[in-house]
Amino acid sequence: MQATSKKITPKARRRKTRSDLVHLRSLPSIEPATKIGQVAWAWPEIEAALTAGMKLKEVWEAASRDGIEMSYAQFRLCVSRLRRRRKPFLSVPEQPPQQTSVESAPPTPPSSDPFRNLREQREKAKLSRFEYDPSAISENLF
Repeated sequence: MQATSKKITPKARRRKTRSDLVHLRSLPSIEPATKIGQVAWAWPEIEAALTAGMKLKEVWEAASRDGIEMSYAQFRLCVSRLRRRRKPFLSVPEQPPQQTSVESAPPTPPSSDPFRNLREQREKAKLSRFEYDPSAISENLF
């Protein structure tokens, strides 16, 4: 008996195309299993209802009738988390309008004084309460 060695050639790999991603394409149409996923899946409708002026409790009741089963507290938590996710993280502050007046000069930057706040607090305290100063007594009072 002779051992015949078969040459095993690996299958030629074929590049996947977008049409091969059938399962991934079907995922958006399937309701997620997690509760936060269900709320995120229905978020466009939930957000539209809230924007239209519906109360959150009314939206929760409608979502419950549509099969999204969770307590109102859980629903509120999911909605607040989704709102935070959707907010832009950094908003660019608007530039103040340019002053066209020749008379107004740009403000000078404040000098760096780490104890300025402390001094201001002490000045306010002096003005707001009575402090006895024994050195201010004049000897001519007697």
